[in-house]
Amino acid sequence: MSLALAGCSGAVGDASGAPASAASSGSGGAATTSGAGGVSDRGGAGGAASTTGAGGAGDAGGAGGQGGSTPRFPFHRVGRFDDSEASRPKASWSGTTLRTRVAGSSLSVTLGGADNVRFQVEVDGQPTELLQTTGGDQTYEVATGLSPGEHDVQLVRRNEGTFGAVAFLGFVPGAGASIVETPWPYAHRIEIIGDSLTAGYGIEGTSGDCDFSAATESYYGTYGAIAGRNVNAAVHAIAVSGKGVFQNYAGNKDTLMPALWRRTITNVAKDDWDFSRFVPDAVVVNLGTNDFSAALAEADFEAAYAALLGEVRGAYPGAMVFCVTWAHWGAKKEAWVKGAMAATGDAGLRHVRFVIDAADGYGCDYHTNLVTNAKLGEVITQALRTELGW
Repeated sequence: MSLALAGCSGAVGDASGAPASAASSGSGGAATTSGAGGVSDRGGAGGAASTTGAGGAGDAGGAGGQGGSTPRFPFHRVGRFDDSEASRPKASWSGTTLRTRVAGSSLSVTLGGADNVRFQVEVDGQPTELLQTTGGDQTYEVATGLSPGEHDVQLVRRNEGTFGAVAFLGFVPGAGASIVETPWPYAHRIEIIGDSLTAGYGIEGTSGDCDFSAATESYYGTYGAIAGRNVNAAVHAIAVSGKGVFQNYAGNKDTLMPALWRRTITNVAKDDWDFSRFVPDAVVVNLGTNDFSAALAEADFEAAYAALLGEVRGAYPGAMVFCVTWAHWGAKKEAWVKGAMAATGDAGLRHVRFVIDAADGYGCDYHTNLVTNAKLGEVITQALRTELGW
């Protein structure tokens, strides 16, 4: 039995995770014998599961439910999903996550869309298999030989959105297994806006001289993913290699990161993401490396960076925003980011500094590797705990 998605959305709780009122129950439509309940975007519960269908999934919180009760879901989604085709919600950004709990020994998932996209499978908090899509609608075995009892299973997208969008068609429990409904499992929400260093470009490469490939990219091993796991946060990673705030790598100005940030699907040129669907407690902005790869004026960079911070604040009035600088940029360039922060007059901004130790080695094309990202993940974790008490 495949636990699939449904056709229409029900009422939702608010974006902060507060329970919906009894009049606005936070529930999607109830499942019938042939289909699934509605999909809830902002924390309301989906429809109750029937004998042949699944309840809807909540994207961004465990809110909603009749009378303020905590809803339970057959699966959870983290990431920006395009639900315009309700039975085939698709997503493209790094770190897009599908999560469920299975009682039994095996579980599969049905995916569609792009080929050569890799997902890290995680069982009970431990990385296990790698899933690589082969294109079209396919069912992939993701967990087998599990011990008796219940097991938490996640699929985390390793590759950035330029590799294409993947549709989620449902989880498929193995013989004798069943899906166990669970409440929203995350305590916090984080959004990260970045470039290749956030996407995990070449992170699994063996040296700075190795050639980048889909196989060497892994968001799962990045500082953002590590920090998210450390503080039990759902993370939206909006990151594209080579992109900047004022200019991209080598001075190119085609589709800058502030424009990409407004998209639901990376390669679809629409400013169509509804920011109320995922309201983060914290935002990390890690941009500038590509801007500084070619000549530019301080005033241009600071203005563009400050403008992005203004848009972020407009979308997320209550979030704390952490702005990253890198020691290897040099004090002058780091000061440009600080200047942009000061220009906003925003008291909710914080500065975080990343330092690379050359002795730790590099990933492909001299990007950060797994060792460095483990250290940087702890830097972000500490910043979150210090500033937000997590």
